[in-house]
Amino acid sequence: MRPQLAALFALGSLISVPARAADKIKIEIVEAVTTIQQLDASHFNFLFSAKAILPDGSHAALACGAGDKGCAGIESFSPEKMPVGSKNCTSTDSITTCTTVNLGFYWAKRDGNELLIEVPKAKRRYRIVGSWQ
Repeated sequence: MRPQLAALFALGSLISVPARAADKIKIEIVEAVTTIQQLDASHFNFLFSAKAILPDGSHAALACGAGDKGCAGIESFSPEKMPVGSKNCTSTDSITTCTTVNLGFYWAKRDGNELLIEVPKAKRRYRIVGSWQ
């Protein structure tokens, strides 16, 4: 009986178990965009989006907006190490868009189409809204 238990235990240790919703995953943020729209002299609208590579290699388009719980921009853990030119901002009359590329790797927790991303000193909540090429 003991050899059978040992064989069963060995087989069980080789079987891969899918990640649970509460498990941390490592994602790569390859682009983060902050869009600020001035509605009038004292009102602004903030939109945040990002392009992420998930552990299985899929490309996820992420987004959140002003008023969404935990929504804000994704910052680099080491801004002093970011290459010159990795952040670019453009403005029109009422809209400013800042794009930052190659931010690096982040720990996150996935629950359905929501990602809770650990950034320096905070956590950001984004929705997976599609994919990108």
